[in-house]
Amino acid sequence: MKNIILICFVIIYCSCTNDVTSIGHDLIYDEDFVAVERFPITQTSTVKLDSFATSTGSYTLLKNLMVGSAKDPFSGRTTVTPYFEIVPYGGTEIKNTYGYDSITFNFSYSGSIWGDTTAIQTYSVHQLKENPVPNSETDLLYNISTVEYHPEVLGTFDLLPSKRNLQKLYFRLDDKLGRTLFDMVKYNTEEIRNDALFIHYFKGLALIPAPNNTCVFTMSTLPDSLNVKLHFHDSDRSYTYSFAKSTEFNRYTFMHITNDAAGTPYSVLTDQMMNLSFQDAAWGNAALGQTLTQGLTGFMIKMELPIAPAGEKYRTIVKAEIELQPEQYANLDFSLPSTINLYQSNSENKVISPILDASGNAATGILYYNINTPEKNKYVINITDYYNALCLQPNALENNKVIISIPVNTMGTSYNRLTVDRIPVLKVYYAKYE
Repeated sequence: MKNIILICFVIIYCSCTNDVTSIGHDLIYDEDFVAVERFPITQTSTVKLDSFATSTGSYTLLKNLMVGSAKDPFSGRTTVTPYFEIVPYGGTEIKNTYGYDSITFNFSYSGSIWGDTTAIQTYSVHQLKENPVPNSETDLLYNISTVEYHPEVLGTFDLLPSKRNLQKLYFRLDDKLGRTLFDMVKYNTEEIRNDALFIHYFKGLALIPAPNNTCVFTMSTLPDSLNVKLHFHDSDRSYTYSFAKSTEFNRYTFMHITNDAAGTPYSVLTDQMMNLSFQDAAWGNAALGQTLTQGLTGFMIKMELPIAPAGEKYRTIVKAEIELQPEQYANLDFSLPSTINLYQSNSENKVISPILDASGNAATGILYYNINTPEKNKYVINITDYYNALCLQPNALENNKVIISIPVNTMGTSYNRLTVDRIPVLKVYYAKYE
């Protein structure tokens, strides 16, 4: 009787929708009606993006920049150097009787930090030699974009990067620069009156982390948080005038990011077309193998999905999921990503497009966290619609390549990391009927 009911349900559903690819989103498991098969995704590997955007274009404000250098035991050393423009922002008009005091670089921590925060960090500020040149087709700058800067240091500072110490930071810059800008504001030169002319004259700044730093953190780009400030006085009062970022010229703001995975299995990934198989990444505590995806580094998880066999009996796939279990004790200084995304790929490891569900939403992996039994933590990605369509293709084995990654559009804004030391699993739920 149960089988008859299920058959009727499937027939009615399919006749109404004429589409079996959407069945099972709200599936309630019942062993009398549903069979579950687990397929180990043995064709799992790690790949590395050659480049990814670290700017947002002409008119969209990049709300946060990242800066620092840290050595992750899994992915090696990653160094993030922000480049940004400044324009006259305003302040007190400088009169002839006012005297120059100093010039400071000011910035504020914006809430995220990764790595070892117990060691002193060193940074220096340099003036750019030229304006960055965005890609002519995308109007974007990338992690591999470079801009020359003057070797002369405008200012340097050390700090212990506790969250308290990072709340509001400032340090002095070279007074030669300060007096030059002071005179330009005082005489209201055409560069002060015209932002485009000022950018052509000044170019911008780079904040350079020392190569032996141990952490990476975010800083706000809002004008009251990231700025260069002139300090001056009259006989009894002190005043300021600021130079800050401008949304109009935000196309010149980006982060140059390098990753050196020396000392890890992932050092072999020197080109995006290369793969490091799960099994070949066996090292340390990951005796069976390992794969990873991490922001800033470009590392992503590549899979070739098994194509579920039809079997001897007619079976309808009512649900399909990918499960990944994070490696335990691997994220002391690096948080797990809150979500991971699924992308269509190919034999060249390109990120072709996000994989979508029937509603047009990106297929997203959610972390199911169990505080009492961390060995049961897992990411689950519902791929029912995509997988049904894939299995119906005559050339399914040519189109079964996918990438799981930190959302690619946030690759340059997060250092979160997921390492996996157990073979990911494809779970397929079938309607059971004779």
